[in-house]
Amino acid sequence: MARPKRLFSTEFKLRVLQEIQSGESQASVARRYELSPHLILKWRQAQRAGAVGGEGTGGSSVHALLVDQKIKGEIIHEQSQEISLLKKALAVSTSKSVASSLPPNGKPSRSKKPAP
Repeated sequence: MARPKRLFSTEFKLRVLQEIQSGESQASVARRYELSPHLILKWRQAQRAGAVGGEGTGGSSVHALLVDQKIKGEIIHEQSQEISLLKKALAVSTSKSVASSLPPNGKPSRSKKPAP
């Protein structure tokens, strides 16, 4: 029976890689943690590329994610300012249209009949 796909935390991946860097063989570390040596090789390649932290192959690097988050934050800030400006413009426009629809005396009429 096939083993279900396992997900590993960034801390676990880094701990495994640290053990190999400290002199232990990749095969012995793989046996101890019941990992495929090929998976550890992918993690090492991802670490060299600065991308340890995603799925088995590493995923995006932390730096790339932080840059992406900063850009998205700036976009959200700009959009919230635009929304605020549009709300103010709508309020001014609505108040002007209500004022222009009032009769000359400034009071709305109470009659149900349309004005001639």
